[in-house]
Amino acid sequence: MKITTIEKLSEENQALVRLAMESRKHAYSPYSSHLVGAAVRSKEGNTYGGCNIEIITLQMSAHAERNAVMNMAMHGDRVIDALVCYGPYSGVPCAECRQVIWEFCDNNPDVLIIGATTEGEIELMTIGEIYPYPYGPTTKGIDCKKY
Repeated sequence: MKITTIEKLSEENQALVRLAMESRKHAYSPYSSHLVGAAVRSKEGNTYGGCNIEIITLQMSAHAERNAVMNMAMHGDRVIDALVCYGPYSGVPCAECRQVIWEFCDNNPDVLIIGATTEGEIELMTIGEIYPYPYGPTTKGIDCKKY
């Protein structure tokens, strides 16, 4: 993982971070008050936002990264180029979100993950670094781009 600042990111990645910041404004988090925004850029260059949505049972809640990826898939894009997770501390996606991200990485461990904190820290990592032994579509011989 590499620590940097938003100013050192490419303009394209800065825009993705800003979309995650904007998406965070729509988070619904009455139980934990942990507001998170996310944004994903597809291989086609389209961008999609997401935010966390809590449900009182918490097990039914949906994380921002998952909502951004689902938003991407809902619009017909199937391959992630980069993803931003923006929140109050480390932007490293949880294990469940890593699985969802991997599902749409087209078996590419070099997909960029940008963890952006509300304190201004930027953490650069790849899905392969944070999910080194993935279980996903190719394990089952499935090409997600066909669905």
